[in-house]
Amino acid sequence: MKILHSGDWHGRDKDYEEFEKCLCFLVQAAKNECVNLAVLPGDIFDSRDIKLDSLSAKLVIKKVSELADICPVAIAIGTPSHDGLAAEVLIYAKGEYPVSVAIKPEQLILFKGNFYGSMDGCAAKPDAVISLVPQPTKQFFQTESDIASSNAEIGQAMSALFAGFGARAAEYNCPHILGYHGSISGAKLSTGQILTGMDIEVSIDQLYLSNADLILCDHIHLPQELAGNVFYSGSLYANNWGENHKHGFYIHEIEAA
Repeated sequence: MKILHSGDWHGRDKDYEEFEKCLCFLVQAAKNECVNLAVLPGDIFDSRDIKLDSLSAKLVIKKVSELADICPVAIAIGTPSHDGLAAEVLIYAKGEYPVSVAIKPEQLILFKGNFYGSMDGCAAKPDAVISLVPQPTKQFFQTESDIASSNAEIGQAMSALFAGFGARAAEYNCPHILGYHGSISGAKLSTGQILTGMDIEVSIDQLYLSNADLILCDHIHLPQELAGNVFYSGSLYANNWGENHKHGFYIHEIEAA
């Protein structure tokens, strides 16, 4: 099973020509490699205020549609200042396969090219379970979960979230893929990338509570592998001054169910 992992596209008109070349290359690679699933963990757009009639927005919708002609596409909303809820429009991208956009943590079941909320009562074995975690914010925990803003309480909530996804995925006895947008303790930053000091940071140990076979992350623009099966795909092209490292995406292979 081949999984395309890409994010931090930061689509914006001022970089349109380079952005277009990168997305065309990405879609062609997905087609050539016959990928079975695309996981895009956020920051698809550079601004939550992007206009849907802009060149970049129309390009993103077109290319996500082209990806959906190749395989199912699972997207997690990224940083509030970048994606906001603008990326939610991608649920309307049409292709042969479905496009799912998570605006809050959710778990999808992949079976024969379609996403399901569950397969309760079905004897067939899913192809994979995909857990999606958009970037956690203190505002989310305060308004949605009624948790105070202390780091300890938020850390406990994140641990419970990952563990819950892991327990449910284990019921299906198939590959489990976690898509996460956010900061991980010990990850290296690109030169020039500045994070907001309000970022919620999780540890490798917390992520491992999910028992995921692959943990696919974005938010940090430097591509890197952490602890064997935890990856940041990095940005698709240089978004900030000083990002002189390589850019691109991953195509991971795991044993199918």
